[in-house]
Amino acid sequence: MKEIHADYVSRFQEFIKFPTISTTNDEATDFTPFSQFHEYLEKNYPLVHSYTKKEKIGNASLLFHWKSSHPTLPPVLLMGHQDVTSAGDPSLWHYPPFSAEIADACIWGRGTTDCKHIMFAELEAVEALLAEGFSPAYDIYLSYGHNEEVGADNAHKGAVLTAAELARRGVHFECLLDEGGMITAGKEKGYDGYIANISLAEKGFNNYKLYYECSGGHSSTPGQGSSLGKIARGIIGIEDNPFPYRLTPLTRKQLSAMSLYVSEPEKSIFASPEEHWKELKKLAESDKKLDAILHTTMVATMASGSQQANVLPSQAEAVINCRLLQGDTVESVLSYIRSHIPANLTVHSMYDTDPVPAPDVDENGTYGLLSSVLKDMYGKQTIIVPSLMTGGTDARFYADVCDNLFRFGGFLRDNRWGQAHEINEKIPCDALPSGINFFKTFLKKYNIKNQ
Repeated sequence: MKEIHADYVSRFQEFIKFPTISTTNDEATDFTPFSQFHEYLEKNYPLVHSYTKKEKIGNASLLFHWKSSHPTLPPVLLMGHQDVTSAGDPSLWHYPPFSAEIADACIWGRGTTDCKHIMFAELEAVEALLAEGFSPAYDIYLSYGHNEEVGADNAHKGAVLTAAELARRGVHFECLLDEGGMITAGKEKGYDGYIANISLAEKGFNNYKLYYECSGGHSSTPGQGSSLGKIARGIIGIEDNPFPYRLTPLTRKQLSAMSLYVSEPEKSIFASPEEHWKELKKLAESDKKLDAILHTTMVATMASGSQQANVLPSQAEAVINCRLLQGDTVESVLSYIRSHIPANLTVHSMYDTDPVPAPDVDENGTYGLLSSVLKDMYGKQTIIVPSLMTGGTDARFYADVCDNLFRFGGFLRDNRWGQAHEINEKIPCDALPSGINFFKTFLKKYNIKNQ
């Protein structure tokens, strides 16, 4: 068991006690917990609030700027988000979701792993560096959105507003660090060392709405079926015709790195995926994570029709959630969906943002610096896995003001952690120092870059 730092634990518990739940376009958001959370941060991170400029962006997003007295390097951005998803039915939790109860050496509560722990680690690291008298040769920014967990238009999205304001000021970052990858011990996979998964890109996010309208009527005389049935046929057409698998340059590198710690037959397949294409596709059919990095995914997540059992719906609709692989676009996916649904269904895109292109892996650049930090911390045998993130983060909104978007939280994770968004989300008490130490080490090592 690693050492538990009592001060870290008690401060992080308070992060979890604020029910900072976001809603679409802030329409139903209770901002009182956000305001109370901000007051807590001001009291418990006095140096951060004394030595940086703090701004509120939008309704509750926060931006901190630690200005260097002798800047010779490009600025760095540390990110996270304050908001959490709804906890659902509290009675299903072992402990109340905003109680931050400690049990089994873990802190339980909504937001413990998505992603108040990252915000906590970043603030703790910066507060500690200020206390040590650290003098960075670059500006450091901290950005914490208030509605990452929900869809929002550009007029309300905290990350969009913050990125736009930074662009207006002419700020351009060498890199940012946001939620995403982590470090794990390789022993569970048969490797005697650590594995660091650094997400260099994420798939695009979009929803497509299927829609059908008719006269409706009484369920006792349905004729040839209902509008909801027609929507169902569209869903089946989509599910029966997934996008074909393909390899992107980043996925090739991800599989190559994974081949260093998996056993046969995966080792040979991942090392030479083109030569073992049939075997790779067969593996992906039974491995959801592998499947997701090999193509654009489409899945029906919402549907609606009549509000009463004996009424035929006059209109019915379904939402198809798609995660776009680099190389596909909003329009190309729309065309693909149209080609696999009945012609009498209407379909339209709900958003219009294509995936942010994946960067090249530059071992001599900041990615290499990040890799060296992790090898210094966990040993030279640490395997660095450049990867594609299948979920979405606020990092994508900063693509125009940042050269390197690293979705990597710096925490050492094991099987004691609870899952994000799930009931009984939790984090081990002894995991907190790993994230703090990572951010401190990275900021210090970046300081001597090119010097």
